[in-house]
Amino acid sequence: MKPSRKTVASLTFVFSIAGLFWLNGCRGQSGSDADDQATLAQTQKSPAQISVVNGESVITLDAATQTRLGLTVAPLAATTSHAQQQFPAVILSTTDLATLRGNLLAAQAQLQKARVTADVATKEYARLKTLYSQDQNISRKSLEAAEGESEADQTDVTAAQQQVDLQKSLIAQQWGGTIADWAQQDSAAFERVLNQHDVLVQVTMAADSTLSAPASVTVENFDSSKSEARLISAFPRVDPRVQGRSFLYVMSPRAPVAPETSLLADVPVGSAMKGVVVPISAVVWWEGRAWVYQQTGESQFTRRAVPANVPLAAGYFVSSGLPPDKKVVTVGAQALLSEEFLLRGAGAGTNDN
Repeated sequence: MKPSRKTVASLTFVFSIAGLFWLNGCRGQSGSDADDQATLAQTQKSPAQISVVNGESVITLDAATQTRLGLTVAPLAATTSHAQQQFPAVILSTTDLATLRGNLLAAQAQLQKARVTADVATKEYARLKTLYSQDQNISRKSLEAAEGESEADQTDVTAAQQQVDLQKSLIAQQWGGTIADWAQQDSAAFERVLNQHDVLVQVTMAADSTLSAPASVTVENFDSSKSEARLISAFPRVDPRVQGRSFLYVMSPRAPVAPETSLLADVPVGSAMKGVVVPISAVVWWEGRAWVYQQTGESQFTRRAVPANVPLAAGYFVSSGLPPDKKVVTVGAQALLSEEFLLRGAGAGTNDN
């Protein structure tokens, strides 16, 4: 039976509608694929990526991200240094030293007064002696009295000098000969110590140590900063905590340090080695180790471990692994470490090579 024109028209309309729905579905699927590809491309062009190359973490950052993190890089400075050994150090109180110096000043004043008196008496005796020799213009008794007074005044000078020597000896017994000289001469270095611009540091080396006292040591402060201390002399006192040889150093601390504060002194030992100085600002600490971010490309930074057993006043001495011409992050290293943790947590752009 042949279908009617009305039936054919109805079927044609149904198929047309179905075709339209099918085309729209294809277009929708095609748009979804395009969106996925765009997202993938955007991910691949992420401004920050992390990868592992030869077991080392490498962070790739575009210029905008580097600016946001405030990164600054600088080449490492070449230097020579020694291995370090740590010894106990203590900041000394100068209260008793000020008292001893006061006693010395009093003795010096008494000596000066005795010398002036003796000088006057000596001149008077010489004048009277001249007059007596000129036809005995004065009595013999007056001459002998002037002679006795002159001799007595010279005895006072001798006694006053002995008192000065005694006071200086007391300072030397407790603080060493150099400090005693400083006190007697009223030197600028001594005034800086008494005014607390500088501090005196006792460094004690172990009794079995064969090291000689170096001209300077590095003292580690509580705030992780370091100060150079300069050798004054051997120190006659004994640190009750350590039985050993003590030496006296002077230091200009960055911040006030209370007397009796216990610190550590890094003493150079062995032969000099060539290496670089890694600034303190370039070092970050993670898992108990020290690390730096070395710039290994225009946008790449590799985290590398560095030894922290040779501290210097300006940072840490590294004898191998970091040539002087290589650049490291000197500002923003901690921010870069935080960025690395974020990338690890997000898994953004991670590649293992």
